[in-house]
Amino acid sequence: MPTAAVPALHLRQQITDIYLAAKPPPGGHRATWFVAALKREPDREDFHAMARDFLAVVDLYRRLVSAADTAERAGDAQTGLVLHGLIGHATAELMGSTRHPGWRAAALDLLDPDGKTEPPIGREDAVRLFALALGIDPDADEPDAG
Repeated sequence: MPTAAVPALHLRQQITDIYLAAKPPPGGHRATWFVAALKREPDREDFHAMARDFLAVVDLYRRLVSAADTAERAGDAQTGLVLHGLIGHATAELMGSTRHPGWRAAALDLLDPDGKTEPPIGREDAVRLFALALGIDPDADEPDAG
């Protein structure tokens, strides 16, 4: 029995457990693909790497949702705006998009602010980051109306 079959089984079980839970994250179709691919070819190291990366995004998504809930309860609108933008990027990646992979670094900076106790960003920065997360460049010239 190949040694890679055990990790593939473990990865399949982790993904299945996450998506059979009461409130699964987005990306169910992609999760199904990973489970099938790991079952069909349990020795493919690239499938293992992609599945581990997928699970890392699921974890980051959950942390972002939890932080957004906490920010909402605390009335921290600036951080909440940025968190919702990052949740959108996490959702997109769980569904298959890897167009903007830099969101992960921003999410980790926001979730783990190196021991700072105050909010890591101000209102103006939060609004700008939220606009950028929506794909709007606030510094771009306005198109001519006429």
